Amino acid sequence: MSATLLSSPLPASHAGPTWAPSSSSFPQIPSLAHTARTAPFNRPGLGNQCYRYRTRPSATRSGKMRLTAPSRSHNFGLLRIAEEVRVVELDAYREGQPTTNSAAGKSTICFSDETLGHVLSNMAVVVPSKDEELSVVRDVISAIPAPCVVILVSNCPRRPSADPYLQQVAMLEEFGGYGRQVVAIHQKDARAAAAFRAAGLPELLDPTDGTIQHGKGEGMLLGIALAAALCPERRYIGFVDADNFNAGSVNEYCRAFAAGFAMSRDPEIEHTMVRLKWASKPKLRQDGRYENVAEGRCSRIVNPWLNRVFAASRGRPSAATALGADAECPFVTTANAGEHAMTMGLALKLRIAAGYAIEPFHFVDLLERGHLLPLSEPEPEPPGQTNGRTIGNKKNDDNRSTVLPTNHRKPAPDRPPRALDRPVSVLQVRTINPHFHRASDEHHIRGMWAAGLGCIYHGLAAYRSAPDEDRDRDRDRDKEKDNDGGGGAIAELREEMVRFADGALPCPRIYPALEDLDMAVFVRELLLKSTTGGKEGQTLSAFGLVDAAVGQEVNGDVHRE
Repeated sequence: MSATLLSSPLPASHAGPTWAPSSSSFPQIPSLAHTARTAPFNRPGLGNQCYRYRTRPSATRSGKMRLTAPSRSHNFGLLRIAEEVRVVELDAYREGQPTTNSAAGKSTICFSDETLGHVLSNMAVVVPSKDEELSVVRDVISAIPAPCVVILVSNCPRRPSADPYLQQVAMLEEFGGYGRQVVAIHQKDARAAAAFRAAGLPELLDPTDGTIQHGKGEGMLLGIALAAALCPERRYIGFVDADNFNAGSVNEYCRAFAAGFAMSRDPEIEHTMVRLKWASKPKLRQDGRYENVAEGRCSRIVNPWLNRVFAASRGRPSAATALGADAECPFVTTANAGEHAMTMGLALKLRIAAGYAIEPFHFVDLLERGHLLPLSEPEPEPPGQTNGRTIGNKKNDDNRSTVLPTNHRKPAPDRPPRALDRPVSVLQVRTINPHFHRASDEHHIRGMWAAGLGCIYHGLAAYRSAPDEDRDRDRDRDKEKDNDGGGGAIAELREEMVRFADGALPCPRIYPALEDLDMAVFVRELLLKSTTGGKEGQTLSAFGLVDAAVGQEVNGDVHRE
């Protein structure tokens, strides 16, 4: 647009600013004083007579996100899982206490920019990355709200020339130049491996080369440890996948995390986890058309099994706490939620499952430690399984497969998990934006749902159902059905899982909680300057963080002599 057009005369009632000469190559930003009008704008020659309706003056500040208010939840000892809430508006008015919309017939709650910003400024967001294109990773990071500390944990292949990881670091340095706080590390970082070994978590290391194991769960565990070490003042930690082609959705995801924490109790009273359910997963078909599917291929398998697990944990179908709730209605919809967040205290207490089992194992770990009772002896392996070997005939059905990856066997529980020190609340949020990522082949999907079912199957082997007050009240009505105290329900479910898979389910590695890590030793070893060098020797870089030891901002290498 030319300067002549910008300086064209306007009606007196719409007199706006004119561009002032400037020595800069860009024009001065005009004053916004003209936006605060007290009289309606009159179009020349028309007046106001022809207008029957007018818009009311808008508030200068709006609430930033409206969600449906939580209405029903399911309690399992110290674990409480709320049924799904939805994002209603990405930008809204009337923030504050829950309000009921008479037209929609639902109760909603709106959170202001200030409320969400307070949570986001206390949050670190981990972005685990593997082989995504640099432009995709850049767009994802650009959509993360600015107050958050971003931690990129990369497991990309390293090359002598045009090293993808060094390109990622250079990209983060650019964000640091804009004032963002960003951290990058490669999953095979030698200093990080040495730090975990010295601080008391050698289980995380690959015995062949001494570096951190490959896997998504391992990368996320490294991200949690970095957040605790470098950002100890952050109270919340979130995770977003790096393969999201719809980068704008990441901004909604992070603000949905913040809204979930804002509607929860103080972390000193209750641990909280927020798990996101995407609005849809668009698929690009071979004919070039897009198709929106409500649930991914892996979630369609793992979600129903997790709901059956929670029902079996009581020895009967789970009942919602609110009156009139449908006891048969499945309430777990986020078994494989890659986008999730939690209070930092909970992140340090959870055990972490290897690979793609990490997200469904959250539920298993919380159920084990918050509700189930240990058996005096572990359940025997059901028929059809021998020493973890896959047996049976291969099926071509999308929902069944015998060719399941058999991971390392679960280590002996020489470090049993600690009991939960406070209640845990799980909030599930359905977003407005879809999640669009690269399509995976059937072999990859089978591996994902097999890992999810495997962590459920093996995680429940040593547990039985806990007493349930509602079931106990009904016991006189059906003594024969309940005379085992619900102890057989989980065993029966495990047998069904083996029949469904038609073979052995993989047993993922389970890593101890990071609360057992000696954090002082971990930080000391992590920041120690390596003397060996090499492309994988020390990869930790930070931009925008402040080194408390010297009171200076760090931009680049954080290692010390």
